[in-house]
Order: sequence, then structure tokens, then C-alpha cells
Amino acid sequence: MKNFEGSFKHTKFCPHCGNISPQKLVYTHRCYEKDWTQDGEVFGLPAVYFVAICCTCDGVILYVDYGDIPKEDDFSKCSLLWPSIELHTSVPPSIAEIYNEAARIKQLAPNAFATQIRRALESVCEDRKARAGNLNVRLKDLADRGEIPPTLAEVTNVLRTLGNIGAHAANEAIKPWQVESIDEFFRAVVEYVYVAPSKLKEFRKTIETAENLNEAE
Repeated sequence: MKNFEGSFKHTKFCPHCGNISPQKLVYTHRCYEKDWTQDGEVFGLPAVYFVAICCTCDGVILYVDYGDIPKEDDFSKCSLLWPSIELHTSVPPSIAEIYNEAARIKQLAPNAFATQIRRALESVCEDRKARAGNLNVRLKDLADRGEIPPTLAEVTNVLRTLGNIGAHAANEAIKPWQVESIDEFFRAVVEYVYVAPSKLKEFRKTIETAENLNEAE
């Protein structure tokens, strides 16, 4: 582990303020992450974590790199770990692309962010083959079919309403403090519809693989 005085900087996108601005490195930590092979054997995966500070908003950002470790002061090509704006790989690209565009303007343009999230909901309805109609009708169809539970059905209705405000209301506007809730609500929807089923499927595969290996022995 090593502390820095902020002398190492890279210009990158900040997920806190949405600006592309210099970020100064303040801390690195090298370690070995525990991982497992398909056979269930444990091995150590070299990793390095970088803590950086956005020079525009002073937000803390965490990056990570595995395996091919760069120089201790080079976090220019590392993966953003926190706060993450990426959705799980199980989310269809058509939805993820809309969300990624929205996430980049979340703090800069709250109204536009809410409108983009509404578009992402429309894309969810399209992907899940909801019956034709306006967004309210399509979301209700998903709820009636059990694709979205009652609580999340209420959440999607709130997101739809806020999206309408962002797109059409002349006398109302989405407040900056509301965007975090909008973000969390939408992520909860995709977690239920896409991510949890995908993770369950993968977990079942690992169990089946382990059982097959035991039988082979």
C-alpha cells in the first residue's frame, strides 16, 4: 500500500459530478484476491486498487485492475469499481445503452436523466413483450403477468411520472436530490427482472458442474 500527495493525475469521467476532469491519485493498495477455478480450487489473483479524488467535485472514486498490473501510479486504464454506472451484463444492450447515456448526465441534467430512465423503462417493456399501449398500460401488463412484483410496479409508476415531468412539465423540474432515488429505483427493477434470474442460473450451473466432477471421480 502506498499514499500519494496527488502528484499523479489522469483526466477521466467522474461518476459523481458527470464532468470529464483531472483526478488525482491519493492511495494504492496491492493484494491477492481469492478466486476459484471450475474445479473448486482456490488461487490468488493479483489485484491493485486505486483511490482517486475528482479535482472538480472532490468526490472519491475507486478503481481496480486484476492480473496484468500497471505501474503503481497508472490508473488511466483501470476499471471503475465505485461508484459504478454500469449495469450487469445480463441486462439487454438496448436497455443498458440508454441507461449508460442517462448515468453520464445524472448530475448535470436531472430532467434529461429522468426522461432517459423513462425511455429505459419503455425498452424493458419492449424486451419483455408487454402488450401494446402507453407506458402506463405496458407496465401494468408486466405487473399483471408477474414479471414485476406489486412493490416494484409502484416504483415503475413513480419513475414513469417523474419521466413525464422531466420531459413535459413546464412549471416543474426534477430536483438534483431526486436523481439518486430515480437511479436506485430503476436499478431495483432491472435487478429483479434480469440480474437475479441470471445470477441464479449461473449459480445452478456451478452446482451442476461440481456434481458432475464428483460423479466422474
